[in-house]
Amino acid sequence: MLKSIFDWCKRHIVIFTIISVVFVVVFGFINIQILHMTSEPEFCHLCHPAQGFGPLAEVDSWEHSAHGDAGVSCLDCHGRPGVVGYAKAKLGGLRDTYMQLTISKEEKLEILSNPHENLVPSWHCLYCHSDEGNKAVRETTKGPMKLVNMRMLDDVVNPAFRERKGLADIMQDTFVGGIHFDHNLHINEFDLTCRDCHFGVVHNPATKTDRMNFCLTCHADAGDDAPQMADCNVCHEAQVAMNEGVGVPDVEETPSLMYGEAAEMTCTDCHTGVTKGVYRPSSSTCSDCHQDQEYTNIYQEWSETTKAHIERLKLQRVEVEAALVDADAAKRNTAEVWKTYEKAIRNLKFVRSDGTDGVHNNDYATAILDSVEADFKKAMSQLDSVW
Repeated sequence: MLKSIFDWCKRHIVIFTIISVVFVVVFGFINIQILHMTSEPEFCHLCHPAQGFGPLAEVDSWEHSAHGDAGVSCLDCHGRPGVVGYAKAKLGGLRDTYMQLTISKEEKLEILSNPHENLVPSWHCLYCHSDEGNKAVRETTKGPMKLVNMRMLDDVVNPAFRERKGLADIMQDTFVGGIHFDHNLHINEFDLTCRDCHFGVVHNPATKTDRMNFCLTCHADAGDDAPQMADCNVCHEAQVAMNEGVGVPDVEETPSLMYGEAAEMTCTDCHTGVTKGVYRPSSSTCSDCHQDQEYTNIYQEWSETTKAHIERLKLQRVEVEAALVDADAAKRNTAEVWKTYEKAIRNLKFVRSDGTDGVHNNDYATAILDSVEADFKKAMSQLDSVW
């Protein structure tokens, strides 16, 4: 029978060649689609189905994180850059699938609760968050960065990627995430890794109180050269700027009523529990000065309104970025549109970095968010003109 098949192929070499090419193309397409499907968070959710944070809730916690907002998916962090890195990650996924079927839930929880220290190494973080880190990884990655479009990671080239995501170069800039922090100093002088401060940054993030205590514990041992408890303004740049009503070009400066010389208020007048390790104020902090309960309700209303506004803008951001990516793929001239978009996300991050949902300075926060919404609309209008 095989001899008959071979003879037929020899007699019909053209037809056989066409059939072979079609088979290879179809087989390759099917496999690429399978790789795509098994690389999506929806597939990972099958084995990580819980809600909230911690073990088994990795997909849900990712979805509610800044990485999720920015479109950074599972294999962008849990797979090294390049084709070889992607292949290794997929092979590791086969091992994980096997373990899912063979180990007990208790064993699985133990593994997820104690991830390997190099699960996401520092150099991988720097690949996206610094220009030099990105350059070093791209220059030393073995093999091609990509063959087909499988994930965002392999297209990351800084500074363009970093700027389009509204990210600082953490090894050069000292204003990162709303605070003054010198990553270069802490990494190179004190041998800290990203994991030391950002453990669980996506899947089980520490509370703001936990992070504050972590900083203060190290700084207490470091001596007076490091900012101490009373040096609020040294680190909390975004909060100071928000209270002063400054920091965003094209938005009118609007000082907070509760801050500055006119109000004679300081940080600890509201953050009264700092000496006891309680850094966030509560409604009782307001009622201590404002006897009328209505003030507490006003602050709550500010917070809820600002949160809702930010959520709407996050959805708009996704829509605008997707439209920009499509326009770039169509070879449209989007340089000016990207500038408008980048300005908008910088300003959105400014309000989010303050961390109070508008309570520090509601008028200024609202004006900034209104400017962000206007810039997103302007970007879409600009895109219409370049089509």
